[in-house]
This record gives sequence, structure tokens and C-alpha cells, in this order.
Amino acid sequence: MLKTVICLMLPVMSFAASNGDNTPDQKVVAKIQKALAKDDSLKAYASAVSVSLERGVVTLKGTVQSDEQSQDIEAKAESEVIQRTPINRIHEVVVSNQLTVSP
Repeated sequence: MLKTVICLMLPVMSFAASNGDNTPDQKVVAKIQKALAKDDSLKAYASAVSVSLERGVVTLKGTVQSDEQSQDIEAKAESEVIQRTPINRIHEVVVSNQLTVSP
């Protein structure tokens, strides 16, 4: 039986509109994916994670082996988003953890 983990909805920001340029959401997604792949503790299962960004919501989907992996991936995505967010825009984006934990 698969267990779906829906974790904390953390406000972060809207990338394309926040920094005054036309940075596409795909660049933000790529930065999150790159950060997951570069992290030694996450890279083994990062390829199983889909990251999307639409209307200010960063969504994480895929299957991982444990709740801890799910939380670690979510924390890394949140960290990447927060690093690129002006303080006055932090309330504008949400990270939605929709990762599934396999039995």
C-alpha cells in the first residue's frame, strides 16, 4: 500500500514576477532539480522527483523510500526557493510536497 505524504505548505515566492525580470519558471525548476542532484544525501533518489512551478506553487511529485527522504527533498526545495526570494515576497509562493512514500 502506498502512503501519500502531504507536508507543510510553506510560503516562499513568485519567481518570474519578483525580481523585475522575465525569469521563466523553468529556470527555477532547473535550479531546484540541480540542487537536489548535487546534494550527496539526496542525489540517489532525486531523479525520481518531479518539480514544477505554476502560479507561485512549487510542486514536488514522485515516489521516495521514506518519510525522511520526502522531508529532506522538501527542505532542499524550500531552501533553494527562499535563497532566491526577496524578503518582501516570501509570502507569495507555496511548496507543495506531494511525494509518495513506497511501502
